[in-house]
Amino acid sequence: MKAILLSPEDNVATLLADAAKGQEVEIIDDTNCSLGKVVTQQAITFGNKIALAAIAEQEKISKGSYPIGITIKAIPKGELVHVQNVRSTRVDIPEPIIKQIIETMQIEE
Repeated sequence: MKAILLSPEDNVATLLADAAKGQEVEIIDDTNCSLGKVVTQQAITFGNKIALAAIAEQEKISKGSYPIGITIKAIPKGELVHVQNVRSTRVDIPEPIIKQIIETMQIEE
């Protein structure tokens, strides 16, 4: 199981396959070089982001060296980084839609 770190400045990596809760994920760079491992704190599906370290509340989330959101609560290392703990800096997603995403994806909160 692998996740790719798009930029050294990023605090999240993108999963390259589905991962179960408690699964070890190898973090790689764009040359497939291993950068370390993180254990998932919950199930995370392909294409979603995993926290590479603990991230404080109100901290920026960076992916591809670009700020994509601000945390609304602290995120432990290995947790899914998504609508349940981040708000976009570009798109204002209504709360009912966020709740629907959480339910549809069966995200543990």
